Amino acid sequence: MRITVDRELTQLDAYAEGAEEIEGILDGSLADDGARIHLATFPDPVLVTDPWRIAQLPAAQRDVVSSFFGLPRRTLEYDAVTMDFDASRHPRVWSPSIDTFLMCKALAPVLDAAAPGASVLEVGCGSGFIALYAMEALRRRGAPASEVHVVDIEPQALQVALGALERAADTTLVTASLGRRGDALRVRGRYDLVLMNPPYIRRPADLVGAAHKDNPWEGVALLRELAEQGRKHLNPGGSLVLVMSSLCDGLARPWFDAGWEVETLATLEVPLKVYAVTSGLTRKSRAWISYLKAVEGLAVHEPPLRGYATWQRLEILRCRPR
Repeated sequence: MRITVDRELTQLDAYAEGAEEIEGILDGSLADDGARIHLATFPDPVLVTDPWRIAQLPAAQRDVVSSFFGLPRRTLEYDAVTMDFDASRHPRVWSPSIDTFLMCKALAPVLDAAAPGASVLEVGCGSGFIALYAMEALRRRGAPASEVHVVDIEPQALQVALGALERAADTTLVTASLGRRGDALRVRGRYDLVLMNPPYIRRPADLVGAAHKDNPWEGVALLRELAEQGRKHLNPGGSLVLVMSSLCDGLARPWFDAGWEVETLATLEVPLKVYAVTSGLTRKSRAWISYLKAVEGLAVHEPPLRGYATWQRLEILRCRPR
């Protein structure tokens, strides 16, 4: 399946693509139906996979679209930058999501103003789509990046990111380093642009014990480290661009306001759709969502808004050292 999102994030389109899907799943014909069949359009997307919006489709279309969104393999496209992703091969890596594309949208003016040969570091790269977008956008404007370096604590993430980056690299040097959970960020050299879309859902320590280092959705410690130490990874005139959620900005935003010039590049209200947090089916999830409602920036809508009761605000921040 191919998922395309337009540059302004005003429309998401889903397609069946290739012989395996058109002939194998839809029992069609490439000769008669072409190599791509449009499945659905979703205006103003707030999620890449939005079960509530899918459920509003006419019954026959709903069932087909739902089955395609359940496939492990998908091609994601934003602003003519594409990535193939297979969750069955890399189950520990998150597919690019709506915050990924919001970050790319916000980066456009920053990349347009970058000097020729700019270097890029993505911290916590996941699939690497943001680094890939930065590399492709710089090349399109005739000023290819000199280096793109990606860092993650998950080996599968580096495998996905490096595969995509190296296929598109051309003259750009692509490098990577594997971090360890709980360790300080160790990166050699300085960069013109440091990018980060961290996990940002905090939870109370009593759910997991004192260390609580097993939370794959939490990156607050990394935010603090970059607020305090990020300037040492930047060249003079460089910028740190990151995603900040209302779930953590009450804690983390002051760290950046204290030592950085902070500019908001983009905002978007999106549902919190992490079932481990929102399901209410386990003791842990009930305690977790109660904690977020009490102390964090979680918006609760009753009745649900566009199918979802819990929402967060995402901001893309550009931070420059004072």
